[in-house]
Amino acid sequence: MKYLLLDDERIILRGMERTLRNVVGPDEQIFTANDVETAFNLVKQEKPDVIFSDIDMPEMNGLSFSQMVNAISPMTSMIFVTGYAHYSLDAWKTVAKAFILKPASEDDIRNALQKIQKLRNEGGDVNIIPKRIKAVAFGNFEVYFDGKPVHFARKKSKEMMAYLIDRRGSSISADEIRSVLWEEDDDSEEKKSYIRVLANDIRKTFEELGEDSLLINNNYSYQLDISKVSCDYLDYLEQKEGAPKFNGEYMSQYSWGEMTLGNLIDM
Repeated sequence: MKYLLLDDERIILRGMERTLRNVVGPDEQIFTANDVETAFNLVKQEKPDVIFSDIDMPEMNGLSFSQMVNAISPMTSMIFVTGYAHYSLDAWKTVAKAFILKPASEDDIRNALQKIQKLRNEGGDVNIIPKRIKAVAFGNFEVYFDGKPVHFARKKSKEMMAYLIDRRGSSISADEIRSVLWEEDDDSEEKKSYIRVLANDIRKTFEELGEDSLLINNNYSYQLDISKVSCDYLDYLEQKEGAPKFNGEYMSQYSWGEMTLGNLIDM
């Protein structure tokens, strides 16, 4: 996704850029401009998905700027960021989709992007907010949250999450998960109970990170809400634009991944 920040005060612009980067993560494109002419040229060249714009600027009012943007890039969503609350009523009469006051916090930005996302979802448009959970399946399986590795209390919790991603959000019985995670080991009541421990570990790990309801439990079966997860494997299967190429390896540390690996090679 592409984001453009416009503010005539450089200190505010730099602070806004840091705050936005904390929200969208390290892989997204963020452009900055401290004057309308530079910003308008960036709009023409880059067609940003979202613009965060000041309203009160020397050369042009932000409201007029938003109308210019709409004329050349109608799919760009505008968010006004200002230190003056009295602008809000005027802002809502333009193409602006959200309005936040300076200094913008991470929660302010995230809430504004979620508002735009909701409007886009209703219209069938693509996501504008990068998913905070990223799973890497090509090679060794790894999980990241906001670009940082996720640490589980138990190794098998990570493997359970890997298998649920492998199954692409399907509801999987605890018995199947147990047979996969322990393969040829003898079944036991202890392992049956341990699946619940692993599920609680996954749930608690992500709740502490601020992501609720990732793991869904229903009648002794489990599934992941994969709408909250970005994964190279899933993007590859869906042939999404910009999806990574298959590198010949898949969840290499798990022997049960060989079946999916074979399917990927056949594809």
